Amino acid sequence: MRLIYALSALGSIIVLTGCDNAPQSTTVEYGCGALDVEATFSNQNVELRFGDQRVALDAKTSASGALYVNQQQELEFWNKGSQAQLTIAGQPYPLCIDKASLPQQFSARGNEPFWLVHVNNGSASLRQPTGDRDYPKIETSRLNDTSRNTWEIKLRTDEVLQISDVICRDSMSGMPYPYTAKLTRDDTSFSGCAGEPQRLLSGASWQLHASELDKPPTIQFMSDNSVFGYSGCNRFQGNFQLSGEGLSFNPLAATKMMCSQEQMSAEQALFEALDQVTGFEVGDNGNTLQLRNNNETLLRFVKAS
Repeated sequence: MRLIYALSALGSIIVLTGCDNAPQSTTVEYGCGALDVEATFSNQNVELRFGDQRVALDAKTSASGALYVNQQQELEFWNKGSQAQLTIAGQPYPLCIDKASLPQQFSARGNEPFWLVHVNNGSASLRQPTGDRDYPKIETSRLNDTSRNTWEIKLRTDEVLQISDVICRDSMSGMPYPYTAKLTRDDTSFSGCAGEPQRLLSGASWQLHASELDKPPTIQFMSDNSVFGYSGCNRFQGNFQLSGEGLSFNPLAATKMMCSQEQMSAEQALFEALDQVTGFEVGDNGNTLQLRNNNETLLRFVKAS
């Protein structure tokens, strides 16, 4: 719950002044789970932008990588290579990954026939019913002739794994994944999905769509399986479970404030819907979220700015 307050505290705009001979800056777009973060590095600081927030951090000594801190905002940003870690008020956000790069570790999978590829820092392994295979050294390259970020991972001469940053849905469970995958072996291609579904949920704050309240309900998932938000009257927190079977919530705890009848009714409807959730769906390039019971949409959210 304190994380929501920490995000709100970043609402003030920090204006950075410059001059004609200011050092050159580099901007990197990260995906911290579902939270989009733009980082502009220059000299001894970094400016982060996410939603309508903008905050400057100063460089601090770090044993590895680069560490930037804004003590007043209780915000830290550590980066090394294509990955970074954002922490607000002591709460780590999902791992931040440069959108122009793939995660250093991820899995890709497909059905009919089943196949599973684990990629881990320059090596990979393939698991399938006909036999397993390890690839101690792989080559990854980014393709430039596609409309979306697409990478080609050469497992060996006649085996290639292609990954695109297009949301994929598992052909059997319907579970959404952040990447679309295609495995080619001996001129035969097998389609599948890649990445972790939780990254489509976690990090961002989601606001209830079409709420009639002045302050709409919100919900925020984190990578440690915690969840918290605002019900329209009270703040709540708890845990969620995400598996190959779907999405569900453990019993949620909430504050006990009394509000208007309209707010209390909205809160009751929200909690009743969350109790029935069995899965989720994302749309609009990951900017909308539907919490569902099988094929029925119970709640619709949009990414909060």
